Amino acid sequence: MEGFLMPSQPVRIAYIAGYGRSGSTILDIALGQHASVMGAGEVTSLTRHVWRHNEYCACGNAIRDCSFWSSVFQDWSTSGGSGLMEEYSGLQERFEGLSMLMRLLSGIGLGKQFSLYTLHTKRLLEAMHAHSGRQTIVDSSKLPGRAMAMAQIPGIDMRVIHLVRDGRGVAWSLLKGYERDAKSGLQKEIRPKSVFRTAVRWSMVNLAVEYLSRKLGPEKVMRVRYEDFASDPVAVMQKIGTFLELDLGPVGASLQKGEVMATGHQVAGNRLRMNASIALNKDEAWRTRMPARQQISFQRLGGWMLRRYGYL
Repeated sequence: MEGFLMPSQPVRIAYIAGYGRSGSTILDIALGQHASVMGAGEVTSLTRHVWRHNEYCACGNAIRDCSFWSSVFQDWSTSGGSGLMEEYSGLQERFEGLSMLMRLLSGIGLGKQFSLYTLHTKRLLEAMHAHSGRQTIVDSSKLPGRAMAMAQIPGIDMRVIHLVRDGRGVAWSLLKGYERDAKSGLQKEIRPKSVFRTAVRWSMVNLAVEYLSRKLGPEKVMRVRYEDFASDPVAVMQKIGTFLELDLGPVGASLQKGEVMATGHQVAGNRLRMNASIALNKDEAWRTRMPARQQISFQRLGGWMLRRYGYL
């Protein structure tokens, strides 16, 4: 493939899976502090809307003016033709949703189009790997369907971090709406989500990641609770380091001291990625600010999952 050197070893992907508002962006940035790791943000969004709408990279530049992403896209699109972006977005819709898990669960074949998804996905990741010069790429797209699709692609060494946060904290965060502010990382208006909707979807997505875990095996998937990461980053980063075969001890120690982290080239995700520097802070405001009736409402629907993860 012209434009960049093909990697001699499989591309290592650290994939963060789970539900939104669970701390995936801050974990992505934290992992990216290691010299061998690139925190790339929600890679699935690159071709869905980030490049098309020229949204902002965490470096502060619009994506098409970002030196890293513009180089990646130039190489990726060289062999894909003028319709590559539209074609790949359609393939993502087909193979990265929860329907992907249903296909595998029911034994339905992936079909000929999956070979195109495989080709385009692998080329994009290889371009990112080559231009970053990093051993490991962090993809915090969260979608369990995307993780399962990527797991079927030869030449990708994927390790999945199942990130879980107390669903009541997630629900409290999603009860708040935000107006569009592109430069601060909010590319569209975010409308409040009901506790009922969050409880159902939080449970479904985390169950889907558990199914993914069973399919891939324990050596490929580990679970991390946001609350543990925020309370004891030294211990959690050491465990993640062992899982990814990296020494993340110094990163954990830095987080524990409250030292700030520099962002890189993360795309999409939480708007905090647009800050010049970020420190790890445990956010549990929901415990005192979320009305009791809303907490109880969530527990009625998702209490069995809260117990599953040790929150009740």
